Amino acid sequence: MPPEFLTESVLHPDYPLPDVDDPVMRPFWEGARAGKLMQQRDRLTGLVHWPPKPQYWKDGARLEWFEANGKGIVHTYVVAYEPFLPALAHLLPHIMVVVELACGPRIVGHMVRAKPEEMRFGLPVRVVFKRLNDRVTLPVWEIDEVAGSAASRD
Repeated sequence: MPPEFLTESVLHPDYPLPDVDDPVMRPFWEGARAGKLMQQRDRLTGLVHWPPKPQYWKDGARLEWFEANGKGIVHTYVVAYEPFLPALAHLLPHIMVVVELACGPRIVGHMVRAKPEEMRFGLPVRVVFKRLNDRVTLPVWEIDEVAGSAASRD
């Protein structure tokens, strides 16, 4: 299935943007722009690292980036009814999540197309991507209806 991209219609001037040029995180942000959730793993052990390690870690030769399948479960979440930054007021209620990826690590993000009353621990989610501008695309999360209906049949 091709990646899905949402767009931010108007970006608040104070919206906090990540440093997409950071050398450690660059493959992650380049992947997000291409609609891929990139993760880093140790070639020797298969252990997935999040946050990623710098290339000099254990000589760098042991590290590789790969495309994760973009599926996981909600490990924990919080619903904000007041903006902690004015630039995020349009997201209210803002559902922030820690997603446990199918490949192992936990990653922080926020939910889209979800209501607070739909949230629960262990909720299956899938990644979609939100373009903030021409350089920054965020991985965000939505309820994985397919995984949820499969789980309810088990």
